[in-house]
Amino acid sequence: MKTIKLPYKSSKDLTSIIKQYSCVVRYGYNRFFEGKMEKEIRYLTKSLRNINLLNSWLVQCAIKDAKAVHKRFKDEKVIFGGKKNFILRCKNKISKEEYQLKRLIPINIQGEELNQGNRLFKLNIIENNQIIFKLNRNEHIELKLPNLRNNIKNELFKLQQLNEVKTGKKGYTYSIKLDLKYIYISFEEFKNERCKNLNENRYLGIDLNPDTIGISILDNGNVIHAQEFSLKPIFNKILNEKLSSNSDRMKYFQNKLKFETFQISKSIANLAKQFNCKSVFIEDLHFKGHDSKIKISNRKNKNLWKRELFINNLNKRLNVEGIKLYSVNPAYSSFIGNLQHDYIDAVNASIEIARRGFEYRIKKNKKGFYPALLVKHQWKEMAAKFKDWKEFFLNVKNLKLKYRVSLNECLYKFNVFKQNSSHKSMVLNYVFYG
Repeated sequence: MKTIKLPYKSSKDLTSIIKQYSCVVRYGYNRFFEGKMEKEIRYLTKSLRNINLLNSWLVQCAIKDAKAVHKRFKDEKVIFGGKKNFILRCKNKISKEEYQLKRLIPINIQGEELNQGNRLFKLNIIENNQIIFKLNRNEHIELKLPNLRNNIKNELFKLQQLNEVKTGKKGYTYSIKLDLKYIYISFEEFKNERCKNLNENRYLGIDLNPDTIGISILDNGNVIHAQEFSLKPIFNKILNEKLSSNSDRMKYFQNKLKFETFQISKSIANLAKQFNCKSVFIEDLHFKGHDSKIKISNRKNKNLWKRELFINNLNKRLNVEGIKLYSVNPAYSSFIGNLQHDYIDAVNASIEIARRGFEYRIKKNKKGFYPALLVKHQWKEMAAKFKDWKEFFLNVKNLKLKYRVSLNECLYKFNVFKQNSSHKSMVLNYVFYG
């Protein structure tokens, strides 16, 4: 068993909650000392006043703590807060308030496999470096953590990932102890669970756009999986309603975009793990190529696009699994991808990103940055007139010819469903096959 001790800052003062928890522990201990059984004590606690902040599971955990104290000391009477502090209080050397604080007993919530590791706490380390204390259905308290050392960060990332499962599936149990200054996270030490069978010749490419994310997985240059995540339903809602940036509805959509971005990042990391990809390649967003993005409004680009959030979150998730994320110069990747492949635009670009990343970043083949000038049949005659991709692109651009493949023009069959299988999800997920 391993325990990590961390200071925290709470979004709400927890003193009253811990006082009520301590009250139940002391009450439970005294009843055990009198010879009463646990089931009887659970019934008796229902008559206690001033524990209105505690839910039934907090009360149950407090009784379990009381039972552990009684089992440890047996017939020896316990002075909560310590004998020394009791004597100091009797001599009026410490105030009543100081003595009450010293008598506080930390909240101790046991873990549960069937409740994503712990019923009352949710790890939110990867996204926001915090832990959520779910006091009840309507009240969630944020426990903000300090900047973590890499070894601690990686362990908590892993613990969070192991518990990001649907309700009903077993999680990785962890217990939480919480006092007014520190949080203690206890769990069984991990075995070496990183992906051991990563395939060096299998890699994933990502094409980023404000409202779509295209991915493809290649094995020895052959596409074995293609998918697109579309955020267009959310973007269309925001742009059609013409919401002001400080409106409550806009804040809702911003939070929704942030949440969905994290969920897409999680899905892509899981796919990389599922297919045993050794490398993931993503376009370098600091590069401004001729065809790197369609012209889009500043609002859509700057205010709604969560690109840095997505990349940082994805990188953290991949690091946990030992999968390396590389950035790739995306020059003409969309143009090349759409003229060589028959998937949808973002997926076609992701295939070129994946191919280029593997050739240039992994194999160190400097001549492999651009592929051979081989294109689909309808472009063959035109392509034969040019010596390289750059010259070909400039000519197509000047003639204002359309080269991006739309969903209606895609030659592959696809299934479309909502991300996370939730009726509230506003992300469409296209998976191509055939």
